[in-house]
Amino acid sequence: MEKHEYVLLFEKHLAGKTSPEEEQLLKDHQDDFDLREFPWEESAMGSKTEIKEALYRKLQKDIHPTVIKPLYYKRWTVAAAILIICSLGLYYTKVQQKAAVGAPLASRITAGGHKAVLTLSDGSEVTLNDTGTLDPIKDGLATISNNNEGILVYHPVARASAGQAENPMNTISIPRGGQYQVVLPDGTKVWLNAASSLSFPTDFSGLERRVQLKGEAYFEVAKNTKMPFKVEVKGMSVKVLGTHFNVMAYDDEQQINTTLLEGSVEVASSKKVQILKPGEQATLKKSDGTMDVNAVNTAEFLAWKNGSFMFTDENIETIMRKIARWYDVEVIYKGNLSDKVFAGSISKEEDISEVLKMLELTGTIHFKVEGRRVIVMP
Repeated sequence: MEKHEYVLLFEKHLAGKTSPEEEQLLKDHQDDFDLREFPWEESAMGSKTEIKEALYRKLQKDIHPTVIKPLYYKRWTVAAAILIICSLGLYYTKVQQKAAVGAPLASRITAGGHKAVLTLSDGSEVTLNDTGTLDPIKDGLATISNNNEGILVYHPVARASAGQAENPMNTISIPRGGQYQVVLPDGTKVWLNAASSLSFPTDFSGLERRVQLKGEAYFEVAKNTKMPFKVEVKGMSVKVLGTHFNVMAYDDEQQINTTLLEGSVEVASSKKVQILKPGEQATLKKSDGTMDVNAVNTAEFLAWKNGSFMFTDENIETIMRKIARWYDVEVIYKGNLSDKVFAGSISKEEDISEVLKMLELTGTIHFKVEGRRVIVMP
């Protein structure tokens, strides 16, 4: 029997639809695949049927159809659901002793959304969100418009005179709990993550297109071989002609990451200049200024832009900084958690309680929510 055949038969067994012959077939092959069903105590664990259905819904929502081929989609979902169900007995045994921890997660802290503040060249501020469109604004050498999908667009205009001031600067700032997209005057698209800002001219002129970033952003740079595009962050600069890449440069992180998806970029620090290839990431350590280049799974570093959290062997403090920025919460730690690392993914559209519950499934960490404060405990 092939493994996928056993998985499908096991699913039929869970639904109570197997014949005596099929039950015997499962017993004959259970040592080959080891998908045994753990004892279920409904009084302590809740309704098995409801939990199973919830797991199926969650898996179907989170699995991206462009990553998993349609032919294997259903079978993978079934196998994953069975493996999770089989582990629930162990999970509930561990958390029974801390049954009171789950209740505080009921505090509803919703996901972030499209929020930003645009600072014009004269210092005036415009609040941006997804509740409506913005009447076009003329500033410097651009007309600026905003739609109700969280996209700010700069439309270049002709210079009125030779003496007109060059390159007046604008800044778009994203608060905690926000995210926004801006299309720059040259057509470059920039997605800005929570607690980030980008400063740029209303018109690109001269020898290069220069912008300043704080926080995190994903760039799809419009090609212009005569005018390179340069992103400046504290301690590093990224120079390109036209490409797709992500830069993470938060003040509260210990390193700056530049991750390349398409094309090539030149990453420069005070100590090193490096050309990246697609699938590579340059990591600048703030402590000593050293820079390393490694091949990475780019999906992990683009997950925020594509609407999800994705963690691969990340420590809890790094994970909670991402959660704090998106949900605009304060994080407090109790106990030693430095040795805890986690892997998983979940939609950013979920309430914070769903994200914390996913982390709690490991049985090694627990949370308590008090207002907008999240307490992290072993």
